[in-house]
Amino acid sequence: MSLWQVPDKETEEFMVTFYTKLLKEKDIHRAFNETQAEMRQKYDPYYWAAFVLVE
Repeated sequence: MSLWQVPDKETEEFMVTFYTKLLKEKDIHRAFNETQAEMRQKYDPYYWAAFVLVE
């Protein structure tokens, strides 16, 4: 889920990274946290902090 509208390029990058990690690791929390950490290194929080994991 996204708390605000994020540009398409960064949304695509976040989702591709997240699902790639999820398929590899089979741990949704770890995949999400690792994706946020990776995006944190590249972008301002506006581009990655909007995404929240809803179970």
